[in-house]
Amino acid sequence: MRTDVNRRSFLRTTAAMSAGMAVAGTLPAAPALAQGRGPADLIVYNGRVLVMDRRMRQARAVAIRDGVVIGVGSDRDMVRLSGRRTRSINANGGTVLPGINDSHVHLGGLGFDHPPFTVNVDTATMEELVGLVAAAVAEAGAPDSWIRGGGWNENRLRRAPRRTDLDPVSGAHPVILRDFSGHMVAVNSKVLQLAGITRDTVPPPGGVIEKDAAGEPTGVLRESAQSLIQSVVPPFTPEETENAIKLGIALLHAQGVTSMTDPGIGYPQLDLYRRMSLEGTLAIRMTALITGGRSPQEVRDTLAAYRPLKGVDRRLLTVAGCKLIIDGVPTAAQTAWLHTPYVDGRNGVPVIAGATIEEAVANIHEMIALVHNAGLQVGTHATGDAGIDAVVSAYLAAMRGNRRFRDPRHYVIHGDLTPRETLRTMARNNIGVNMNATIKYLLGRTLDANLGPERTDYQWPYRSALDLGVKVTSASDAPVTAPSWRQGVQSAVLREGRFGGVAGEAERIGTDEALITYTRTSAWQDRAERWKGTLEPGMAGDVCVVSGDVLDGDPHTIVDMPIAATVLGGAVVYDGTGSDATVTKAMTPADIERRNAYGAACLTAGLCCCQRH
Repeated sequence: MRTDVNRRSFLRTTAAMSAGMAVAGTLPAAPALAQGRGPADLIVYNGRVLVMDRRMRQARAVAIRDGVVIGVGSDRDMVRLSGRRTRSINANGGTVLPGINDSHVHLGGLGFDHPPFTVNVDTATMEELVGLVAAAVAEAGAPDSWIRGGGWNENRLRRAPRRTDLDPVSGAHPVILRDFSGHMVAVNSKVLQLAGITRDTVPPPGGVIEKDAAGEPTGVLRESAQSLIQSVVPPFTPEETENAIKLGIALLHAQGVTSMTDPGIGYPQLDLYRRMSLEGTLAIRMTALITGGRSPQEVRDTLAAYRPLKGVDRRLLTVAGCKLIIDGVPTAAQTAWLHTPYVDGRNGVPVIAGATIEEAVANIHEMIALVHNAGLQVGTHATGDAGIDAVVSAYLAAMRGNRRFRDPRHYVIHGDLTPRETLRTMARNNIGVNMNATIKYLLGRTLDANLGPERTDYQWPYRSALDLGVKVTSASDAPVTAPSWRQGVQSAVLREGRFGGVAGEAERIGTDEALITYTRTSAWQDRAERWKGTLEPGMAGDVCVVSGDVLDGDPHTIVDMPIAATVLGGAVVYDGTGSDATVTKAMTPADIERRNAYGAACLTAGLCCCQRH
């Protein structure tokens, strides 16, 4: 990718390309230009520019000045907007999109999921695993700092790591290594000592403290026995948290993401975002949802503590409202709340306060009304059809009870099994849904045994929702999945799972429709559709350049199309070179697949997005 081309060279290059480039749906001969004077700061040319406006127009080049799109049209048209200091990006025939908006990312969790905060110990042999721990110890700062890792697989290693493996290389460092499924943890003797776990310790119900032939703990804790060490594992320091946030942002840039929603954060994390924004280090457009809690009183406390942000650029950091949660996930954990029970007759229940289902439903109504009456948006985690119906009913009651807050844009987070009639109600009342095609890829047909084939096919009903007029956005839910919108688009179009098979052919959508869920409609969810989400003149100069034909290429190849460049407000924040080793590794198919396997295991265990970290 070329980012420093002078006007004369640029003119020569584009002149050779300008003839015979007419494409159906392209902009008219006169370029679309914004008002204002002065040359462009950046021009992206020689690409298939998908403007992503309502007419789905296309162009060859886009020009940006002062962080805003000032023109979109042919290469020759945009040359006229260049000057001596104009930089340029040659898209080399690739796809040029508005910056991607991943509308549900747990940014801290995403960063903490990578080195140096978490060591990947998914190895084939115990010797390799021990070597990685030894290397982490050698690189550790303080002599007694914690070494955290994850990803090991007991089936691959033949047995779980034990304290006798870890002690010889860990010294005074406490070591905690979580397995890939979330069902086990391996620790060294230092952690056992800190937690007071001995041969006489009684495990909690459902938990196992693995012991050796002499009756001593091996350091392997299974299921609920993992809770025995929770109180001694320290939180990450403020410095580590900030560095993890910066790493998470770099990982998103490498995926072409320029906007995101961080759902369910606390005020300390919001304070960190505010400080980073003021310091100029929050290099992404951030929409935040504050954690509302699990009861009406917790929501009251959250709202009482809320102070509107002051002094920040609202186009970089804004608080939209609160995140609530009503149920779990419809995987083998079977914690989503359904109208018709799972295949084995079990069912999930609401996870909010309430001694009965009726009391819980009354509470979610009150909680949503409290946030709505505060003039804030509500995004509610709901996956089962019973939970979704309860949430939508609560949205309607709040909106009818207080019509002064017009167009609140409340939405359902996940919305796995939203009934068709409920989708129709949502469309009529401008209630959105935030779906997860990347998780659909992870799970595929694996839920047949729990939900049955019909509900597995229907899960994440993209086609039904769009046909009924619902505002549908897409998100990765990283770190549950890798933050790859390309995987999401591919999955929404094909509905194919990791292990083959199609789960819901009737719910497939077009590539153009999938792209809209990651751009224009996500901007709507952010209340920002007037200034971002398309490449029309006057909109934010956020761009994602992909090396490949996303729109008309084979959908099976989309996930492997490299991100060539990411532009935020006219500034190149990722140039496709992968200068950061951690970011480069995280972009490899093998690492993405490893993280997808871990995410699928966590979902199967019932650990949804908010419970990973």
